[in-house]
Parts: sequence; structure tokens; C-alpha cells
Amino acid sequence: MVSTLLIIVMLALVTYSIVQRYFLDTPLKWGDELLGYLLVAFVFLGAAEALRRGDHISIDLVSDRLKGNTRRAFSVIHCLCVIAFALVVGISTWHGIGFAYDFGSYSPGYLEMPMWIPQIPMLIGSLLLALVGFGRLFTLFAVK
Repeated sequence: MVSTLLIIVMLALVTYSIVQRYFLDTPLKWGDELLGYLLVAFVFLGAAEALRRGDHISIDLVSDRLKGNTRRAFSVIHCLCVIAFALVVGISTWHGIGFAYDFGSYSPGYLEMPMWIPQIPMLIGSLLLALVGFGRLFTLFAVK
């Protein structure tokens, strides 16, 4: 739901930017930077829901041909890879947020936003992705 809201906000921002640039001849200097931050938030906050619903792009050339315990082992490995990825990104983001906050780092563009703020959706998204991975792993072992 948050990702859907971010898409609407991004559409409104792009539309506003186009009107400003081409009709009023006063381009937004901060619009592209904010769109980049919103895009990262959109991707990270939507990744867990996409995984939960099975909407991630996947190569099922091999996995569709697997049966029984082999397919289950493949699913377990998949979940462990998702969890590992989410934890690595989450821990790295946590350290990045701490550094940006302690150092007082600001974005280099026109927004001059504290850099820890646009990193928060990455942390939240990573945590949600890990939770979905753990949930899928739990269901793989709970259902026999």
C-alpha cells in the first residue's frame, strides 16, 4: 500500500515538474533528486510484498522440473538466500544510517536533506524482506 502511494506521489511530482519546466519555464531543481529517493523507497518497501505474493521475477526453468524433497530443498535454499541478502543490506544500511547521522551528512543536491532520512525505507524494506523470508521458511518446515 505504501509503494502504491509512492507511485502516485512520484506521478504527481513528475507531472508538476513537467508543468514547471515546459509551461512555466521554471524547472524544479530538486525534483529529480527527490524522485530518486522515492524510487528507492518504492522498491525497498514493495520488495517484501512482492516476495510474499510470489510476484518477483524468477527463472523457473529448473525449479518447475523439480519434484518432492528436491523442490523443497531448492525452496529452502531460496529462502536462505533471500534472508542472507536482506540481512546484509539491512546491516549495511544500519551502519550507513548511523554514519550519516553521526557525521551530519547531507545530500549533495538542492534538497540538502540529511542522508539518513532517505536510507530509512531501505532499512525497513530489508527487515520486511527478511521477515517474509523467515515466514516462508517456517511454512516450508511446518507443512509436510
